[in-house]
Amino acid sequence: MEKTDFFVCRCHDVSHQMVLETLEPMENEEHVVYGCFHIVHLEFWEKLKNATKYLFGKKRKDGDFDSLLLRPEDADRMEWFANFLDRGDSDTDKVAVPFHFTFCSNENVYDVAFEAYQNTLTDGSVQTKYEMSVSVSLKPGNVFYRLYRAAKYLLGYCSCYGDFDSFEFMPTDAAKLHRMVSGLNFCRKMPK
Repeated sequence: MEKTDFFVCRCHDVSHQMVLETLEPMENEEHVVYGCFHIVHLEFWEKLKNATKYLFGKKRKDGDFDSLLLRPEDADRMEWFANFLDRGDSDTDKVAVPFHFTFCSNENVYDVAFEAYQNTLTDGSVQTKYEMSVSVSLKPGNVFYRLYRAAKYLLGYCSCYGDFDSFEFMPTDAAKLHRMVSGLNFCRKMPK
C-alpha cells in the first residue's frame, strides 16, 4: 500500500508530499503502516541558507537565525564532498569511497557517514540512494544536536516518531559547492 497526498502545512505551502506506506513484516510480526513527508519545494540555495542560519547562526528575538560565516578551513572537507558528488553517474565509484569520520566533544562522540544503499524495484531495476547519517549521544542545546536535527529537517524525511530519517544531496549540487569552496579558498589566501 502506498498513498501519496499533498497538503498545506503551517508554512502554507502545498508542495509538501505525504506518503503512507506499509512496512514489510518479518515472520510472526504485524503489518506496520507509517507515514512520512518529504520537503520537496526547497531549492539547494534555500536549503543551504536555512540550514546554515540554523546550524551556526545566532537566534534573534523574533525566533529566526542570523547570518552564517563558513570558515576558510572548512573548504577542504566541502571540496572533498563536492568532488564526491561530482564524480559522475558511476555508482561503483561512489560506493568505493564512502564519506565517514568520527569526532568528539567533551561529552559526546559523533559518527558521521555518507553511504550508498540499493533497492530492487518491482520491474527488476536497481535504484541507488545515498544517505548521510549522524550517530551520537546528543544533548539539546549542543551545536551538533542542532546540526543533526536541522540537516535532517531541511534535507530529508520525517518518520512517524517525529524525528527525521535521512537526507540527501544530489550530484547537481556539486557545482554550487565547488563555487563555495573557491570563495573559501580565496579567503584563506588573503593576508591576515
